[in-house]
Amino acid sequence: MALALLLASAPLWLPLLALVGFFQRGSFPALRCFLYLTWLMACESLGVLMAFLLWLRPRGSRELWLQRHYALQGFWIGALFFGAQRLLGIRLQILGGDALARGRVILLMRHTSVVDALLPHLVAGRTFGIRLRYVVKRELLINPCLDIVGNRLPNAFVRRGSPDAGPEIARVKALAAGLGPGDGVLLFPEGTRFTAERRTKILAGLKARGETERLDSASRLKSILPIRFGGVLGLMDADPEADVVFCAHTGTERLTRLGDLFSGVAQGALLQVGCWRVSAASIPRDAAGRRAWLEAEWERVDAWVR
Repeated sequence: MALALLLASAPLWLPLLALVGFFQRGSFPALRCFLYLTWLMACESLGVLMAFLLWLRPRGSRELWLQRHYALQGFWIGALFFGAQRLLGIRLQILGGDALARGRVILLMRHTSVVDALLPHLVAGRTFGIRLRYVVKRELLINPCLDIVGNRLPNAFVRRGSPDAGPEIARVKALAAGLGPGDGVLLFPEGTRFTAERRTKILAGLKARGETERLDSASRLKSILPIRFGGVLGLMDADPEADVVFCAHTGTERLTRLGDLFSGVAQGALLQVGCWRVSAASIPRDAAGRRAWLEAEWERVDAWVR
């Protein structure tokens, strides 16, 4: 419905936004933004249609069912990024991407923007065919494609800030079951997008609770939030033989809100992604050792970003 309204009203908003573009910095950012929104809605509509057609087809084996939906997921993400490249001039540079050349990995990625949700597939899936299982916030189920296809694949849509984190951690741990050489689990260990205000609030909370050692480590992080250990340690306990890949990136900091697209700050943005892999054999086995190791690696992510 929204796509139909946009297309029907195009004769009105196209010339208006083109006129607005003459008074904006950059190359018609408002017009490009609306064109991208139209593209996004077209991708959404096509994704829902294709998911419906897959539902109509004979299901076949569990593996065939998964293959078809992973292919649809990859097509959808690829189409969204293709539109961002063509209409917004977004560029992507991957450094150390061969860290994801093989699976059975736990992928830990920094979180600053809604664009971050596209990066894991672009880094791991598109190039190396790694089938990622996502741990993402439950609020994303408002998106029809994510709701339909995401729930047909082994993903975990978790409730943030739940008073009882046990069930959520259990759902995350379940994703590690049966990880093979072509599989991985993606987790944003900060638990939410980075902002300076959130960083200040977290540091104040650690200080109030007297968590001195944790506060010292968190204070050294300037561009990312401290790790929330529950989900990460749960995954490592569930599959202690899985390698861990850390993924740092820059360039999405200016893409936190829809208004950023209209302002033109996103136009021509360069997204740089850096990855490195740590073998399971070199990771401490005890919980305290793992916490200290994770904090040290997370400081490395922060240093890469800065």
